Amino acid sequence: MGGGTSIWASPDYKKDPREIFNKRLLLLALTTACAGCAYGFDQGNIGGVLTFPAFRSTFGYDELSAQAADEREGVVAGMLSAGGAGGALIAAPLADFLGRKYAIAIMSTVFIIGAALQEVPILDAMYVGRFLAGLAIGATSMLSPQFLAENSPKSIRGTLTTSYNLMIIMALALAFWINYGISRWPEEQFKTNRSWQLSLGIQMIPAGFVMISIWFLLETPRALIARGKDEEGLKNLCKLRQLPAEHPYVQQEYNEIVAQTESEQGSARSFNYIAVFKSLAGSATNRRRFLLSMLLFLFQKLTGTDALNYFAPQIFTMIGVPAGSSSLLTVGVYGIVKLTATIIYVSFIVDRVGRRIPLLVGGTIQGCAMLYMGLYLRFGNVEAGAGTNAGGIVGIIFIQLYAIGWSFGYSVAPYVVTAEIFPTRIRSVGMSLCFCFKWLVTYGITSAVPHMMRNLGYGTFLFFGCSTLFGVCVFYVILPELKGRSLESMDDLFERPLYKMWKHAYPTEEEKVYHTTNPVFEEKEGFEHVTNVETRKGADV
Repeated sequence: MGGGTSIWASPDYKKDPREIFNKRLLLLALTTACAGCAYGFDQGNIGGVLTFPAFRSTFGYDELSAQAADEREGVVAGMLSAGGAGGALIAAPLADFLGRKYAIAIMSTVFIIGAALQEVPILDAMYVGRFLAGLAIGATSMLSPQFLAENSPKSIRGTLTTSYNLMIIMALALAFWINYGISRWPEEQFKTNRSWQLSLGIQMIPAGFVMISIWFLLETPRALIARGKDEEGLKNLCKLRQLPAEHPYVQQEYNEIVAQTESEQGSARSFNYIAVFKSLAGSATNRRRFLLSMLLFLFQKLTGTDALNYFAPQIFTMIGVPAGSSSLLTVGVYGIVKLTATIIYVSFIVDRVGRRIPLLVGGTIQGCAMLYMGLYLRFGNVEAGAGTNAGGIVGIIFIQLYAIGWSFGYSVAPYVVTAEIFPTRIRSVGMSLCFCFKWLVTYGITSAVPHMMRNLGYGTFLFFGCSTLFGVCVFYVILPELKGRSLESMDDLFERPLYKMWKHAYPTEEEKVYHTTNPVFEEKEGFEHVTNVETRKGADV
């Protein structure tokens, strides 16, 4: 493999100044990552809430045919994803013109309004509330990783950026257990609206924390420098790193940011969106980044994760687990396994092993688990909710293995890679478009899963399993390792075609930093050689 660093090397943070790992960085990570709780709570509680008797009675499911009930379930679950697509689109102009910090503050407020509307026992209010909540979640799903990536030291950038995903999984696991606890209430209380209102309302607590704490954070130095505020950007960088401006660590990071910004924008520092879109579409390096991110999100959704997150109780019932508290308990265990695996990934893997190997291994585990589920449902003579035989117990184990594979791979890699690969000037727009695509795919799959499970049955799992394994093959070829690279060095990396990334997957020490000259890769007589082209001020990277 091209590159000279071992994927098992000790973390680079041991070489960094101790001052950069400070309380300000901890508050930044905790506040920004907590925005992920909103998405986690929604994924974890809505599937269980849809089975609550009071919810089904209040919103008219008892009066509908099975097919009509499936359609309404899909709309209720999918409305958040529809809002997410819109939120991802408006996130870019909010981040670029108001700043990353103020954009997150606004979206936290929108989420609380949407969550409050979901407490109203009226179907239209539920739809509007879920759409508004989705609008905020879609925006923060782009804004939070961006904010974390732009503020993080590169040696722990993966860990801090994936803390957003850790909070998603933590809230997901907590929501599963909240639903299980509510299902154990006395029957006369469980059948009141308070059951589903409490389950949905708990998500307002972390949103309130983010809305308050965000005002104590600094705007990202990269965003300020991109708008021509170099002095303020340097000042914030010094505060974030707790080092003086003349310190070599600060000087190297600041100079890389300024050099890349001038290479992209020249002397005119602004966000002209016509120029941004021209840069995104007209530059081969930027098109490669965009395609890689889109493919990551597409195959993330084709693993079937939304089927398990939104409809886990129904899926466990399909393999024999009795409906009701038993299935919710099994879902709760699934959430704990997912959370534990994510903590291990964030703490020990993402900045030690990297992004590439865990995704390939995790995706393989997920694909095999889905294939087993499909084959078991096809040949196992399973009666839904009638109890689990030996094959059903193995199925439960495979679902837990699926959770581990997901946590090591597709759960976090698309977010981290998308936050890392785009240049500062087009990062907001590039991420925004990619996350919009992600939410549109989520909406389609979430709305379709109830119909797929009813009409295709085992075929649903075979489809997701085959798609996941195909994605592993694709990313073996096109996904480079980003561990240890500076954000600015991605310019050099993506001079290469995607189909050659596997040859240069792991960076040398020289490739981890941004150079003022860009390598251009040419092929002559069957081999590659490198020539250097001077980066002129104002050149399109």
